[in-house]
Amino acid sequence: MGSGDTDGVDSNGNIVVNGGTLNVSGSSTFDCDGSAQYNGGTIIVNGQQVDSIPTQMMGGGMGGMNSMGGGGRRR
Repeated sequence: MGSGDTDGVDSNGNIVVNGGTLNVSGSSTFDCDGSAQYNGGTIIVNGQQVDSIPTQMMGGGMGGMNSMGGGGRRR
């Protein structure tokens, strides 16, 4: 991370997780300007496995659980 950057995963567009393992720690774990889509794999946030991507939208406002499951339904 660069100086002053506190996002574990930061995208100026969309975040898509299709597989693998992401282990992210911190107070601002995911930040994206677009959408966050979770299709598979393992996401561990601050030591706890989650089933969606918790996102923080640009500007510091919490976007909540802004993710789509593998079936295309919004969670």
